[in-house]
Amino acid sequence: MSKEALKARWTTKLDSHIPRNTSSIIANWIVELGVVFVISKPRTTKLGDFRPPFKGKPARISVNSDLNPFQFLLTTIHEFAHLGCYLLHGNSVKPHGAEWKKEFQKLLKPFVVSQVFPEEILVALQSYLRNPKASSCSSLKLNLAMSKFDENPATLLLELQNGGQFEFRNIAFEIIEKRRTRFLCRNLANSRKYLISGSAKVKPL
Repeated sequence: MSKEALKARWTTKLDSHIPRNTSSIIANWIVELGVVFVISKPRTTKLGDFRPPFKGKPARISVNSDLNPFQFLLTTIHEFAHLGCYLLHGNSVKPHGAEWKKEFQKLLKPFVVSQVFPEEILVALQSYLRNPKASSCSSLKLNLAMSKFDENPATLLLELQNGGQFEFRNIAFEIIEKRRTRFLCRNLANSRKYLISGSAKVKPL
């Protein structure tokens, strides 16, 4: 199959996962860089991942299938930044160090426009872009903006008040103190205290 035919096939496949006006760009990256791109089953521990070439096998990028279009696009760009960083520096730099941040900012910047992201996400994204983190979930403001476009929006821990009770991973907790990005919480069953990310999806009690 020719490159153009592959790009057309990927564009069609990606149309149902990311904003339609961006799918041809991502399809071009996939084909031209020869990466194995996998739309993965939902994973609770990560949104996506990157694996460098190994023993003759090409680089591999996977992104969770259950992400909303904007989170899917952001995660895809995040993982392609890892690939770009690898192609430039190999394994000689930190996974989310200055080199990765520079590559991520370069790849993401052309997408940070109103034709791609809603205004609510754009505001948070512009702030996040100044100093990208290892995960977009690390930015409470961005994660909250992104989550509102989920098919079935969940409550994030950061939306609850001190003293609020919630269920997380089938365990009941109470918020003791809100901190910068993580909240000090008490397990209602045994009174043990835990730090939980404000971006955690919870069920209010």
